[in-house]
Amino acid sequence: MSHIWSIDRSSFLHSLLYSFFFVFTFFGSSLSAQERAIHHGPIGVTGEHYHKKNGVMISIRQMRMLMGDNRDGTKDLSDAEVIELDNPYYMGDMSTKLSVVPKKMLMDMTMLGAMYAPSDSLSLMGMMMLTNKKMDLNTYQGVMSMNGMMMNQAMTNRAKLGLFTTSAFGLSSLSVSGLIKLYEINHARLHAELGMQRSIGESDVMDEVLTPMNMRQDMILPYGMQIGDRSTSLIAGLTYVHEFHSFVYGNQLRLKNKFQHDLWSFGDTLSLTGWVQKELSRKTSLSLRIAHHSQGTIKGRNSLIMAPVQTANPENYGGKIIELSVGINQLLNIFPGNHSDRIGLEVTHPVYQNLNGPQMKHGLSINLGYQKSLK
Repeated sequence: MSHIWSIDRSSFLHSLLYSFFFVFTFFGSSLSAQERAIHHGPIGVTGEHYHKKNGVMISIRQMRMLMGDNRDGTKDLSDAEVIELDNPYYMGDMSTKLSVVPKKMLMDMTMLGAMYAPSDSLSLMGMMMLTNKKMDLNTYQGVMSMNGMMMNQAMTNRAKLGLFTTSAFGLSSLSVSGLIKLYEINHARLHAELGMQRSIGESDVMDEVLTPMNMRQDMILPYGMQIGDRSTSLIAGLTYVHEFHSFVYGNQLRLKNKFQHDLWSFGDTLSLTGWVQKELSRKTSLSLRIAHHSQGTIKGRNSLIMAPVQTANPENYGGKIIELSVGINQLLNIFPGNHSDRIGLEVTHPVYQNLNGPQMKHGLSINLGYQKSLK
């Protein structure tokens, strides 16, 4: 990634940390004696706790993810290596080689959630997600074929035509789950999650691109820039949490399986995460978390997505990623009520990536959330 991109990322993180610590320093007083920050897991873990009967909680989470540079499997790729790859959807006067190279991507996700417990053994959870995506790409002169002969520049000396940016924004998904308490003994608890998620975001978003013919043209964006895939998914999970003195240990296995989709859908995902939290005080806890995510390639295909770019190929999605996260939970008194406000911050960075085909690497992600129990 470029030097400018690194500065932007650093400035954003510093501003976020400064704002977070200013808020809990200013508002962190007179908390409920029964509440502890360690009672809730890291903010990046979904569905890690349930409530007692008639318990109600609302939440909002803001996640920013950065991506940049390219990799195939575990091998990093330069632009020159990417544009040597064949264009699998070559036809007519299209370039026979990939000619558009993604350089960096910024994705913001806003998650609005609510929980209600009709009984001690069941908590219902609903979530709505809004997504905003922005991607910068380089375009290179195309390679044409005429009677089997390569025309234009030699493949090893193709001119860079310019940089362009595409973006997409909208409501992406709705989900409803039930958290079912399986047992709770002393300081250990185990619960299951079962639910459904419906992707409602647009799957045919268009934007202006710079083509290998050096022309500006409106096209349907590749899969990674779409807000949704119009699929319905089964969500299933299992979470175990154990409290030991001033420490909490947790593990979660979570599956999202697509059982219905339109023309195409993102691959199924399986995530395993484990974390440890340390209580610094009743209102503050720190966390360290490691997660392994496995995602399959895209199912199906939209035949209108056929630009000479790696993201137009459904096979170039998914893979295996291991991430390491550090986080903090803080109890505050911001709004009135019988319960404290909870602010969580988690910073995540991948330590291993084995990707399915050429695609951009995952980078730093930041998750900031607010939770408030109403009963």
